[in-house]
Amino acid sequence: MTENPRVLICGSINMDLVVRTAELPTPGQTRMAHSLEEVSGGKGANQAVAAARLGANVRMLGCVGSDGFATTLKSNLAHETIDTTWIRSVPGPSGVAIVAVDDAGENSIMVVPGANGLLNPSQIDESIQALQDADWVVLQLEIPIASVKHAITRARDFGKRVILNPAPCPPIFDPSLFHVDVLCPNQTEAESLLGIKIETIEDARVAALTLQKRGATHVVITLGNQGAIATNGDGSMDTTTWIPPVRVTAVDTTAAGDAFIGAMVTQLAQGSSLVEACSYAAAAAAHAVTIAGAQPSLPTHEQVLAILSENCKSNPKNL
Repeated sequence: MTENPRVLICGSINMDLVVRTAELPTPGQTRMAHSLEEVSGGKGANQAVAAARLGANVRMLGCVGSDGFATTLKSNLAHETIDTTWIRSVPGPSGVAIVAVDDAGENSIMVVPGANGLLNPSQIDESIQALQDADWVVLQLEIPIASVKHAITRARDFGKRVILNPAPCPPIFDPSLFHVDVLCPNQTEAESLLGIKIETIEDARVAALTLQKRGATHVVITLGNQGAIATNGDGSMDTTTWIPPVRVTAVDTTAAGDAFIGAMVTQLAQGSSLVEACSYAAAAAAHAVTIAGAQPSLPTHEQVLAILSENCKSNPKNL
């Protein structure tokens, strides 16, 4: 097992403006809301915080703007013991996400990229030291696709292992993005990638194997309250594993996927198998949905262990 695993997160840093309401509005509808909060977020930053709280040595590569949010966003990451050396400040607004959360814990999110849209391949090249020092590199799609592709290429140059969380999933997905060590979409993103509906565990198993055949070494599809599916390597029908859900009462699902990614990469970097890492990550995601807010909901290692010890369904079974 690798102590204090080194993880580089390359991705978005946002200020989340969280609106809480009884029900999410339908198109054309106006609803009165309960409250408005400012919470540090962004898929990249959330995954960085998740990994740091779970014991990884995390570096963050990204951009913030020149507005009032920028200092808060960087300070928050530094407070989580994340190395912010590779975060560049650029003119203009920082990234912002408008997050609407209903009383059932479901959410709807709109993202304004701001500074995240200015993370370019040149900045990746200027951050080669961070890539060289990492055990694993994690990327999402809230930064320009060209920068994601370049980061994957440079990580490969140095023999680094890469996780891609294809979120948000673009209308046209560049086939070269499949060629990573672990592709980890959620159910909706997997449906978009394949143009199919995923309604059952069996559907998800077939979808994961199909995505693996497109180039990913491993595929993990997270399924919310249905758990997750992970492929184990060779793409054959008997090497797909179902990771059961950890049952909790959901308050806010906003950062569940980010908790899963951060937990999974930390365990992989410590030498765990993919299935072991996913079981641990399922517990981290379960903890996250029980607390309101994105980064405030991300657990520590002790909190994940507590969830696992309480839940008899944490052991995956082969399909």
